[in-house]
Amino acid sequence: TPGPQGQMSAQRLLIPTLRALLIAFALFEAVNIRLYAVRTYGRVIHEFDPWFNFRAAEYMVAHGWGAFQAWYDHEVWYPLGRHVGSTTYPGLQLTAWGVHSALAAVGRPASLNDVCVFLPAGFGALAAGFTGLLAWEVTRKPNAAALATAIMAIHPGHLMRSIAGGFDNESIAVAAMVSTFYLWVRALRSDASWPAALLCGVSYSYMVAAWGGYVFVLNMIGIHAAALVLVGRYSARLWRAYSLWWLVGTAGAVFGPARYLVGWQPFQSLEQLGPTAVFAALQLWQLSEVMADRRRLDATETLKLRLRLFGYAAAAAAVAVAVVLPEGFIGPMSARVRSLFIKHTKTGNPLVDSVAEHQATPPMLYWHYFHFTLFVMPLGLGTAFFGKSDAKLFLIVYTIVGFYFSAKMVRLLLLISPATSVCAAACLDSLIAFNIEALTADDQPPVEGEEEEAEQPRAISPPPQQPPQPP
Repeated sequence: TPGPQGQMSAQRLLIPTLRALLIAFALFEAVNIRLYAVRTYGRVIHEFDPWFNFRAAEYMVAHGWGAFQAWYDHEVWYPLGRHVGSTTYPGLQLTAWGVHSALAAVGRPASLNDVCVFLPAGFGALAAGFTGLLAWEVTRKPNAAALATAIMAIHPGHLMRSIAGGFDNESIAVAAMVSTFYLWVRALRSDASWPAALLCGVSYSYMVAAWGGYVFVLNMIGIHAAALVLVGRYSARLWRAYSLWWLVGTAGAVFGPARYLVGWQPFQSLEQLGPTAVFAALQLWQLSEVMADRRRLDATETLKLRLRLFGYAAAAAAVAVAVVLPEGFIGPMSARVRSLFIKHTKTGNPLVDSVAEHQATPPMLYWHYFHFTLFVMPLGLGTAFFGKSDAKLFLIVYTIVGFYFSAKMVRLLLLISPATSVCAAACLDSLIAFNIEALTADDQPPVEGEEEEAEQPRAISPPPQQPPQPP
């Protein structure tokens, strides 16, 4: 019979093994559940947009990247046609081309149709894995990470855009979004985590090439950085991580595969100027920190220095906008983004306004797409308010902002699937830990010294003597 130490060693080995098996099974089911359409209807592309994307991928594979960028397709939107290179986020086609070429290079060639059919299922598993990593950074609990992976693997809010055969931009964009979020909070873990910020910029560049929803990712990171400063959690680590991410990510957006579609919007579009302003503000904040340290200024003097620096910067920016920049250089919000803030605002495009997924989200759809996570998510979000950390604040901001935008447009329900998975996993992890502690409380061995004290018989004290009664 193994001793107590042997039993403890077995338990320590058993729990990580079960956790690893849960993660492996979740990733397997993430792919398996998305192959239902393939098993039922065969290896076919579904819906209109995926068919256009597949046709564009065929053209790219057949003619190359340069020809794809210059391609003017006369067979769509007849008789006007369409310039594909400047109206398409090419990340989806580039990914399919890359996988198709890689399979041929390793001696396992597959048709481009099969690659495009199975690609969403594979990226569904990637999104689930990155959601588990995000949960680990937020909670620092391995059980929560495993549960988040399992929930995201079968989350209906994510399944609706990642079924095999649904060769659309969102099928790869969710994995890119969650990987960017994970790498961002990973870069804030410690002072030595700055290389993760470089990877975060690369992941964000891929997100830009994949889907127009990159604007949400851009603003989420900007809002989180600003929130950290507002709650007093500014650090050189934040400045370093944000600067590296912004420089790499903006370069990837402006000069990357989607450059003809993005252009100079990070510096011109009103919905993208906020994170650029945060970048400039962090440079001024760090400059004030360095100057105050060298001059040995106290808190009051540092505040005055900071106000002067920001005042000079604001005046210079106002002069640049009014005098230096050409008229109309900074444009207004796009009609689609403006419709997320102002009720009944339409894009002006009847084809866009008539699509059901562009309408406001009915409350019943939250239950349809989020199921039980909708009820346990608030409890899990509440755990993020205990034990302050940069990652927990990110989850709070991400969930609140994501739910706001998800209520404005049906298709944006997709954005908060990772947040609800992490929150639900945090809640379930806390409940499981509480119940295990309650069930095993009576089985805990007594503290050293208590057992000996309990075994020794207590001395029986004599009964108190009554005082003599007077005669």
